[in-house]
Amino acid sequence: MSENTIKTIKISRIINECKNVKTIIFHNSTELRPNPGQFVMVWVPGVDEIPMSISACDEVNDWAITVKNVGDCTQALHDLKINDLIGVRGPLGNSFDKPVNKNKNIFLIGGGIGMAPLRFLAYELNKSNQDFKIIQGAKVESDLLFMDELYEYDRRNSEFHFCTDDGNYGEKGVTTDIFQKLIKEYTLEQLKNTIVYSCGPEIMLFKLFQICVKHDIEFYASLERIMRCGCGICGLCALDPLGLLVCKDGPIFNSKQLEKIEDFGKFKRDFTGKKMSI
Repeated sequence: MSENTIKTIKISRIINECKNVKTIIFHNSTELRPNPGQFVMVWVPGVDEIPMSISACDEVNDWAITVKNVGDCTQALHDLKINDLIGVRGPLGNSFDKPVNKNKNIFLIGGGIGMAPLRFLAYELNKSNQDFKIIQGAKVESDLLFMDELYEYDRRNSEFHFCTDDGNYGEKGVTTDIFQKLIKEYTLEQLKNTIVYSCGPEIMLFKLFQICVKHDIEFYASLERIMRCGCGICGLCALDPLGLLVCKDGPIFNSKQLEKIEDFGKFKRDFTGKKMSI
């Protein structure tokens, strides 16, 4: 079965993560298995179809999406109950390139709901005994995601850093401040042996990109754009001037690609295709 074929799937579990955020879990009988960074198009009958990052997939092919309530379709997803049906197409798009060398300094840096695909990546890295550092930022403590799960990981060599705008949990400030502080004492060799995987507000991603380019750090960002089709037809997720499509060529882009994308950190398109400032 093609990854672009819509399947009707029953919801098996729902987890209330925090205010306005739920994780919806469903068993997918397809032989296709997603990789961290990929997404699905989720259809709520009578409402809409929207792209959602895959936030988990376990050994029995139970998939998860983590949904923040920000509009009509996400509200409809939040209103669903166990055993309700949704339509799912995917997995779609590319994925994070996982390191082959286990001696890499790996950072997973997420802001807000951007932690969703990084949660999946953390699960896979932990499963392969790969050490990593997580930096998670949010406006307030109650917006931090997957805290119990993250703390279950073996912490002998993995590190967790949190920041909030008000400073009531972790450090006061933003993820880029913590990242710069952590790499401040790195040697040139350590910097070149570092990889950053990121997802979150594009202003944050753009700042991280600038830091990584300056220090010759390998960098990957998951970009978000409006999508109607998820398969390269509507063009709403096009990135100028290269014409790359987030749905087909992304959503994961590396620093070499991002250097050539003038829209990155500056512009996105609305539902009419018109450009608007980020």
